[in-house]
Amino acid sequence: MVYRIIYKFLIIFIFFIFETNLLANVVYNKDNIIISELDLNYYKQIHYEKFNEKINNPKAIKNLVKIKKLINSLKKNNPNFLKKIDNDIENEIGKENSISKIVLDIIRYFRVRNEFVYDYYNNFFKSNDLNYIFSSFDTLELPISKNNCLTITKIVNLKDNTEFYNIFFENMKKEKKIYELVIDNSKYNVCINEINAKIIEKEIFNYIELKIQKDFERYVYKNQNR
Repeated sequence: MVYRIIYKFLIIFIFFIFETNLLANVVYNKDNIIISELDLNYYKQIHYEKFNEKINNPKAIKNLVKIKKLINSLKKNNPNFLKKIDNDIENEIGKENSISKIVLDIIRYFRVRNEFVYDYYNNFFKSNDLNYIFSSFDTLELPISKNNCLTITKIVNLKDNTEFYNIFFENMKKEKKIYELVIDNSKYNVCINEINAKIIEKEIFNYIELKIQKDFERYVYKNQNR
């Protein structure tokens, strides 16, 4: 469950992109990297959609330069990896949906970052990580039931409930959605609806994003100078 939702957070779908205006104002032109005002607006929009954060022009330009340098390096030094990313993008948005070059490069960049997120989740995300995420919540109130969530018995606060943490972690790795927990010597189903699931899963995603940040920045810096 969590893996699929994390995957949704990582994907950027761009289905309807306007034709690039060749007369758009150039805001950056250095070292064979040209960035137009339209490119800048595309990036700021995509950045906001992905991170829910508004970004100013200087920072956006700096990020776009970094993106273009990384993609140019991959074209030269790791074309097979870039081809795999392009195939994945094409499979998701469809051949019939054309996108501008700058938007393609931005999606490529986030795809490369996604590889770091996948790697951490698959190989390094441990129960202690999940415990840390849950312990950061002010409260973790969830409904419980004795009949597979057909009717709700009551709402309980499962913050600091180690047994629930362990069950949730195990289910993450096994892609299971049944959460059975013993409370006051009785067995209950913990009922996690779509809203609660998204809250938890977004926190997991944000946590992993922070964990991979330094490694990804080192990777980008290394490739910018190749």
